[in-house]
Amino acid sequence: MHLLFKQEVALLSFRKIASAFGIAALTLTASAYPGLAQDKPKLGVLIYNVGQDPWLSVAVKSFEEKGAEMGFDVTVVDGRNDISQMNAAIDQFRIQQVDAIIVQPADPDSLVGTVKQATDAGIPVIAYSHKIADGSGAKANVGADEVAMGKAQAELVVKALNGTGNVALMTGILGTSPQIGRTEGQRAIFDATPGIKVVEEQANDWQHDKTVALIQGWLSKYPKGELNAVVAQGPELVAAAEYAKSQGRDEVLFVALDYPADARRAIQEGTLYATINQSPATMAEVALKTIQDILAGKTVEKAIRIDTPVITKENVEQVPAAY
Repeated sequence: MHLLFKQEVALLSFRKIASAFGIAALTLTASAYPGLAQDKPKLGVLIYNVGQDPWLSVAVKSFEEKGAEMGFDVTVVDGRNDISQMNAAIDQFRIQQVDAIIVQPADPDSLVGTVKQATDAGIPVIAYSHKIADGSGAKANVGADEVAMGKAQAELVVKALNGTGNVALMTGILGTSPQIGRTEGQRAIFDATPGIKVVEEQANDWQHDKTVALIQGWLSKYPKGELNAVVAQGPELVAAAEYAKSQGRDEVLFVALDYPADARRAIQEGTLYATINQSPATMAEVALKTIQDILAGKTVEKAIRIDTPVITKENVEQVPAAY
C-alpha cells in the first residue's frame, strides 16, 4: 500500500506540473515493440517554443498524428523558450520513466545536463530539428543539413547575380543551431565570391514584424541599384518581398527557407525568387521512425538528415507546399 500511495502522489505531482507547462497528453492506438512490457511505448516530446510558428505547429501535429499510427502514447510539452521549464520537463519525463524522449532544444548546450541524466537512466533521447551538443548521450540528431541549406541559398543568389552584387542577410534567432549552421553555409559561399558584398547581416528572429521593419530600413538606406538580393533563414521573408514589390523595388532578389503555402504562391507570382523545402512533417516522421528503430534494438546513425530540395519557378508547380 505504501508503494502504491507513493506512485499515486508522483502521478498527481506530474499532472500538476503538466498543467502548469501546458502539456498535452495524447492516448494513441496500441502497438507492441520488442523488449517493451507495455503495448504503447511512452514517448515524451519537448518543443522549445511552439508559439505562433506555423512550422512548429505542423511538427507537433505530425508527432500527434503519425505517432498515433505508429502506436506511441505521446506527451507533448511546449517549452515556451524557457530553459528552466524545458529542463524541468525533461526531468519529469525521466521521473515518469517514459520509454523515449524527442527534444528540440533552444540551443545546443542548455539541456545537455538533464538529457544526460535521462540517458544515464536508460531512456533513449534524440534531438529534433535543433542539434544538442556532445556529452548529452543523445542517440541521434534528426534534422536538415543546416550548412548545406545555407550554401544552397547563397549559390542561388550568386548564380542569379552572375557573381556580382550587394546582399543583405536576415538571420534567425541568434545562437540556435539552425541560425549557426545556415549562416556558416551562406558565408562560405559569399565570402568565397569576390564580386559579392554582404552589406547587412541582422537577426529577424523568424518574426514577420521584424522582417518587415528590416526591409523598410534597408530599402530606405539602399536605393535602386545598391541592394541586389536579400536572403533569410525562414519563410517570413515573403512579407518583406511583398513589401518591396509594393514599393516598386522588384529588382531585389529574395531567397527564403521553408516552404509554406504563401511561399509557394509568392514563387508562382514571381515575388519570391526561391526557397528551400525543409518539411516539418517529414522530419517528424523520420524522428518517430528513428525512435521506433531504437526501441526495437536497432543501431541508428548519429546524424540523420532529411532531403531539402530547392524550390524555384521551374519546379514549384510540381511540388505541393509542405504546410
